[in-house]
Amino acid sequence: MQAAIRNMTDGSVALKLDADAARAVFASVLFAARFHEGIEPLTRIAREGLQRDTHQPVKRGKSCQ
Repeated sequence: MQAAIRNMTDGSVALKLDADAARAVFASVLFAARFHEGIEPLTRIAREGLQRDTHQPVKRGKSCQ
């Protein structure tokens, strides 16, 4: 599992995750949403990501530059 986290000067955070790390993040959001209504909207995004990941093969192409 590989993850890179970068703090931006505007206060945002950029994440670069491999497939295993992304699945772990999505699963964590789904779990946490059970206990906190404020992050419930993220569950839709996380579920879409998990479904897309399990139903479509990942295409490996050239790296963006």
